[in-house]
Amino acid sequence: MYKKEHSEIDGVKIYIENLDNYIAESYLLLSNHNRYNEFFLHKYINQEKRREYFDSLVNAYLHNYNNIRELLGKIRPYVDVDNVLNVNTSRDNVVNATLKDYMYLQRDWCYYKDGEAQISKTVESIIQKILPSEMENALFLGCGVGRLAVEFSNFFTKILATDKSYSMIWHITKLLSDTNFEFYTPQEKNIYSLENVAQKHLASISDNLKSKIKEKVDFFVSDVLDLPLEKDCMDAVFSIYFTDVIALNLWFEKINSIIKKGGYFIHFGPLDYFFSAESEMLTAQEFKAFFEENGYETITDEIIETSHLNDSNSFSYKVYRNWLFIAKKNY
Repeated sequence: MYKKEHSEIDGVKIYIENLDNYIAESYLLLSNHNRYNEFFLHKYINQEKRREYFDSLVNAYLHNYNNIRELLGKIRPYVDVDNVLNVNTSRDNVVNATLKDYMYLQRDWCYYKDGEAQISKTVESIIQKILPSEMENALFLGCGVGRLAVEFSNFFTKILATDKSYSMIWHITKLLSDTNFEFYTPQEKNIYSLENVAQKHLASISDNLKSKIKEKVDFFVSDVLDLPLEKDCMDAVFSIYFTDVIALNLWFEKINSIIKKGGYFIHFGPLDYFFSAESEMLTAQEFKAFFEENGYETITDEIIETSHLNDSNSFSYKVYRNWLFIAKKNY
């Protein structure tokens, strides 16, 4: 199934051609997160008015800062200073104070009501439309910290789950080897009480589920434009909240080449494009037509509404009207 060997850093399997540059970029992005954490720590640490509010925020940012320091420590031995200096960061690489991984860890592995509702509705909506029992394997693009890939392992013999983010795959790998992982998602506004400012979250996976994941799910780092897979090897490819990240015309041939005849492409998400080329921001109808023009038959075309990364500590949250599109490859 795999057509090339992987590298490995702290248990994370990496299929990236230019590993030195990739690690340098990952290191720089994570360092930038901690610079933001440092900014908020300096901003809040000497505040006297509303002491309890600011102490809560300082404690949260400091804890996350130390988490990221641990992660940076794992990859620092593999980083060359010259490579870091030569990293060209895209304007699309937005860095926030709170690592995006933590928002997905909160939804996926903290078992809160809102997160479980989003996950279960997503999985059930797809399963109602296809019969995974007829298929052996599946690939998940942009898998994040992995919960959706794990949920579908109930229906496939083998799941491959990939993300280009080293930290995303590092976090799920850490959860599979450790007991739990503590982190915060600070809320500076849209909150009801001081208790909502900085709730500590605990991500964990049961021992029974860990055993199942290690047997059936393979997590790895790769670029969708250079997947390490043989042609015609996958029964299904899932793009759940991934299609928004890279323009269709850049990745279609790569994905099409690995889907078997009779296999499926499954998209689920709001087409909330995160790149800047308006000419590539296709409507759902254009997206569907592109697949049909390239040998696919549309199986499902409908709208499924869910909340997205809802945090009950905040008054504000997103509701997505997700487009569910399933296409079968006929030739």
